[in-house]
Amino acid sequence: MISKATTVDGFLNTLTDAERAIFTKLRSLLKQAHPKVTESMQYRMPTYLVGDYHLGAFNKQKHYLCLYVNPEAADPYRQELKAAGLDCGKSCIRFTKPEMLPLPLAAKIIKAAGKLAGK
Repeated sequence: MISKATTVDGFLNTLTDAERAIFTKLRSLLKQAHPKVTESMQYRMPTYLVGDYHLGAFNKQKHYLCLYVNPEAADPYRQELKAAGLDCGKSCIRFTKPEMLPLPLAAKIIKAAGKLAGK
């Protein structure tokens, strides 16, 4: 989905209730991951930066939902992601239904990304 929203709240308002709920939780995790995180819309998706460091982002695509994180943060969790039945690219975690993403695992990955931002 290519969002025309100019704010994260505007983006969230275009989603179904279930999609909005999972992305609102991810938004909260991303904002808590580092004290200097900034939130913006980049590439038409909610994006979270610490300076120039890309902490994470999320988006709704045509056939899936996606959490984008630094590959270095996600790499230690690849087996857990695979065991959860998630399709992963180098920096993205794809899931077709909001309930498919295990939030405790997403929280660990986002926390790891926040630690990398401090390097």
